[in-house]
Amino acid sequence: HVWTSWVATLCLVCKRFRRVVTPILYAAIAVTNSNFDLLITISCLPDTPLRHTTSLILTSVNHWTNHEALLALPLTLALANLSAFTGSTRLLAILLQAGHTLNLLSAYLTDVTPASDPFNIAAVQPVVQTLSRLHVIYDIYDEEPSIQPDLSSSQVEYLVIDLFSEASSLEDEVIDLSPITPLATASPRLRRVLFRARCVREPDAQRVAQTVVEWAQGRRDQRIYVDDTYVPIGDGLQTEWKWKDLDEQDALDGSSLWFRGRQAWYPFAPSTN
Repeated sequence: HVWTSWVATLCLVCKRFRRVVTPILYAAIAVTNSNFDLLITISCLPDTPLRHTTSLILTSVNHWTNHEALLALPLTLALANLSAFTGSTRLLAILLQAGHTLNLLSAYLTDVTPASDPFNIAAVQPVVQTLSRLHVIYDIYDEEPSIQPDLSSSQVEYLVIDLFSEASSLEDEVIDLSPITPLATASPRLRRVLFRARCVREPDAQRVAQTVVEWAQGRRDQRIYVDDTYVPIGDGLQTEWKWKDLDEQDALDGSSLWFRGRQAWYPFAPSTN
């Protein structure tokens, strides 16, 4: 990803290089407001390279109210081999409403779960049911009722839940995980759920992680993992957030993301005495 421009120049060497490099270049594409129109243009090409795209990353993209008509047939057909999606539930709902079935294996819903519109959650539910891997974000202190995908009959085997707060300090706050824990264990096929703390201060992130560990120990559930690596989510002054870069990096990390962290609870080994 760092060397995308250099890789792109290889397409100009010769036709043989172009045939080899193009699938690599377009395997994962990140779309923003600035290059959205180019995405539409490429999707309309007769031999669109988007047929090689397996991972679509939509970061820093508005709701595309004026572009919904353009997101219809050409783009969804061009992305026929898409298997991984990163973006908001609204944008995923738009792609699905275009009438094309996406065969996704993993999805990272980057909008905060309780803030998601019920209509969009319902629209993406059919895809959520078939996912093997799901990644969602939950605001620890959102006062609104939690709106979450229904995983009770889903195929989700690997789940990542980011517990986040933009509060400058959680020192005096009670950390209550009860609104999100039902989602964490709802899938009947669940093999692993990873919790990650995303807080402004490192001590707060550690408190959140410890709360997860205590909950896992109370459940005696070996499937629960916690990643207590501190990841700064802002510039330290709370004037600029790093969500775009963090979301994109998570998407580009691919399969490795789902197997990070440490087991929050595990049974003791049998005594040899």
